[in-house]
Amino acid sequence: MSVLLCGSVLALLAVLFLNTPEESPKRINRQQSVTENTQEKTKETQETRETQETQDTQETQDTQETQDTQKTESYVVVIDAGHQRHGNSELEPNGPGSSEMKKKVSSGTEGVATKVPEYELNLVLAKKVQAILEEKGYQVIMTRTEHDVDISNVERAKIANEAKADAFIRIHANGVDDSSKQGAFTICQTPHNPYNGSLYSVCRKFSECVLDEFIAETGARRQDIWETDTMTGINWCEVPTTLIEVGYMSNAEEDRLMQTEEYQDKMASGIAKGIVKFLEE
Repeated sequence: MSVLLCGSVLALLAVLFLNTPEESPKRINRQQSVTENTQEKTKETQETRETQETQDTQETQDTQETQDTQKTESYVVVIDAGHQRHGNSELEPNGPGSSEMKKKVSSGTEGVATKVPEYELNLVLAKKVQAILEEKGYQVIMTRTEHDVDISNVERAKIANEAKADAFIRIHANGVDDSSKQGAFTICQTPHNPYNGSLYSVCRKFSECVLDEFIAETGARRQDIWETDTMTGINWCEVPTTLIEVGYMSNAEEDRLMQTEEYQDKMASGIAKGIVKFLEE
């Protein structure tokens, strides 16, 4: 009986073993295919996500660049190359309604060593600044582009006013009796200016921006900011303005330096950077 029972159990186990299905090659291949398809879809999803992220990033950059371009294009900068070939000694009011009269415009100084007229240097620098700003997308208006003109200081200020300039930069070089003096400085009105004292804060900031960047770019000696209400070209302004004296043509060393193209490029770059800093801050 025991023998028979054991035999029956063994027979039953044998039947169960024989009837247990094994993994067929087709089933294995099907599972591998499903796995591969899943991996492929995961890869495609990842690639799609990465592509979308790249497109989104590019679109964001393009949008920012467009906004930056639109922003710079909305700014108007007026550049005045100081003086002209022939001065005009006729008189004009020092400010709106002023009884004090001053000469309309002079021809400026000249280099003590190079004999180059100031009005020539001023226009060279003005054109270089113009090129830099226009390359950046700013609208630039020049008060003059040649030497044989007759534009008074009041008329130059009015050009900036009529253009509703965001910045009016006046470019000059200095000349004094003391031949040892060197360096650069900017000029703006005082806070008590009777014609446009309300513009003092913004003009002071403009003067600081231009002088800071000019000194940083050129390494010139800093002579700070001169606040005065004696400048006709400033008193008639209704827009942010500053005048920069880029150096002393009465100093032989600085005069020669300012006639080198390398230094002229540095001066122009410093002025342009100061304008951009003022407008973008």
